[in-house]
Amino acid sequence: MLDANALAQLQSLKSDIKSTTPEPLVMRGTVKGTGRSFGFVIAADATEYFLPPDAMAKVFPGDEVEFTIVETAEGKVNADLVKLVSSPLTAFMGRYVVRGKAQGVEPEVIGHAKWLFVPPKKTADAANGQWVKAKVTRHPWETGKAQAEVVDVIGSEEEPGTWHAIATEKHQLPRDFSADTLAAAEALDEALIEAASADRTDLRDIPFVTIDNASTKDMDDALYAEVTDDGWLLRVAIADPAAWFNTDSPLETEARQRLTTTYLPGRPISMLPERLANELCSLVPNADRLALVFHIRVATDGSLSKLAITPSVIRSTAKLSYQQVSEWLDGAEPIPAAHWHLETLKQCCHALFDWRKNNALIMQERPDYRVKVDEQLNVTGVVKEERNIANSLVEESMLAVNRIAAAWLAEDSALFMTHAGFRPDREEELKGLLREFATDVADTDGHDPEGFKTILRAARAIEDFPLQNVLLKRLERGAWSTTAAPHFGLGFDQYTTVTSPIRKYTDLALHRLIHAKLAGQPFTLPVGLTDDLNDRLGNSRKAANEVENRLRLEWLSKQPEQTWQATVVHINSGGIIAQLNDNGAAGFIDLRSQKKKLSYDPLRMMMKGENQSFMLNQPLVVAIAKIEGDKLELSLVEADQMDFPATDPLFTP
Repeated sequence: MLDANALAQLQSLKSDIKSTTPEPLVMRGTVKGTGRSFGFVIAADATEYFLPPDAMAKVFPGDEVEFTIVETAEGKVNADLVKLVSSPLTAFMGRYVVRGKAQGVEPEVIGHAKWLFVPPKKTADAANGQWVKAKVTRHPWETGKAQAEVVDVIGSEEEPGTWHAIATEKHQLPRDFSADTLAAAEALDEALIEAASADRTDLRDIPFVTIDNASTKDMDDALYAEVTDDGWLLRVAIADPAAWFNTDSPLETEARQRLTTTYLPGRPISMLPERLANELCSLVPNADRLALVFHIRVATDGSLSKLAITPSVIRSTAKLSYQQVSEWLDGAEPIPAAHWHLETLKQCCHALFDWRKNNALIMQERPDYRVKVDEQLNVTGVVKEERNIANSLVEESMLAVNRIAAAWLAEDSALFMTHAGFRPDREEELKGLLREFATDVADTDGHDPEGFKTILRAARAIEDFPLQNVLLKRLERGAWSTTAAPHFGLGFDQYTTVTSPIRKYTDLALHRLIHAKLAGQPFTLPVGLTDDLNDRLGNSRKAANEVENRLRLEWLSKQPEQTWQATVVHINSGGIIAQLNDNGAAGFIDLRSQKKKLSYDPLRMMMKGENQSFMLNQPLVVAIAKIEGDKLELSLVEADQMDFPATDPLFTP
């Protein structure tokens, strides 16, 4: 035994060691769920630290925490939670589930694996399997046991419209217009058009036409082109809802809140009430309508020179469908005499396209997939809509208007859609890919607009490797700004959107700015608008995608067992995401169970093996393995083999 003196010396030594041992560094990060029992903490520098199951049980995905780093006996580095800073998960959507004598909610939150217990008196009489809106009443930080309360019952998966309701609730999209907004819309009538005509250019003698889907009601653009000595005069009439109500109207307040029309299958959520969107503002045929008309001089080489903008009164002569116009211009049917100018418009738009091909960038053409539903919102089919010449006419016309409008507004504090090109943190990967597959442009500055275009054009010309697709995975996101800046993705010096003011608040606000500028008057954009656009505008597309995905998978689950043609659209270390060519459904093919192991090449986004390899854009033949919730799992039936270029080990991670 140690005597008292020895014990005192030992205690002193321990104190000395403790005083000289540095305190562990406390960092702050965000919890990332995996859908399983474990997770990660993402630090400020984007480094991920493993969060073991016992620690993950104390937090939710998205929680902000303070943590330290600890090394395990196996030499691995884990996160050790110190403090819960904040938890954004308060209200959520989920499935109500009964387990024996207990009940709870499974949150529909990415990466969430918890079942939140709900006390018997807090169930709102939900039934097993129903989707509900719930709120967190106890965070698991202290006990590891979370608790929730059901706030509202949405419905079961079998009930039509459930997915629509879930998406609108989840992404906080307004559905019904306020009584004040509807009253303001109903108070308007066509007498305003006649009253406003005295101060507007009368263009009712120009035979404008609208070209859209046959079912479209909110038509906000009409087209006409005529030949000039040095090219064409393209006239694009854009509906002018800014003329119908002021910024202090409930209609403006509601449009500002919604930001855009959300196109859910069978149940669109309009930015403006139908009275305006489908009637008074819509450029319906054979009716006087208020419009901003953009008169653009287009040279024979497709370049844009002069622009004039006139607040006008127009009268569309016809509502034409993409299918009709395409059949006429492709020669399947003769062009009616009343629409002879469509051939002129075609020539003008061909020149616009050629200019973009030579001086900007051409976007990759992809088909549209339309999910069809009946009046009760039951899915009835999925239609693949290939782009045709009529789509191109409208696209080229809209791009021309938006591009020249951006140039006209470039010195103003306006709204500009900007895109910064390649992500700076992927510079080394970018150079590695170019040195391997496009040596002629390997030293080109990809962060310069002209250099970016040079690289993308060179990448598109590569035939034996999908370099363009691989590079496109390394791009920044687009962002709205009040200052003009290049749009790398389109290859334009500046870009904006003014062609859809019935459907987009950005365009409506810009119409107000254009009116003010034409009148020599000041106009200030709403405070915080760009922040709202960058933060919330994507919610509309997310909601539409989620509803379409759920309905598409519901339809797919009822199809006879068969094989499907598919295309590889993404690859990660676990497998392939492939898109079915006929209906647009995207599903995961797990390659980890392959007998012959494949190695993942993140630089080239490839899976490589001795006998089989996979890369982006590769054709596949697949079968449906499983449909569960919003997830589709596919099994590989056959893969078209391609000639894969030799790889340079210098760039292999």
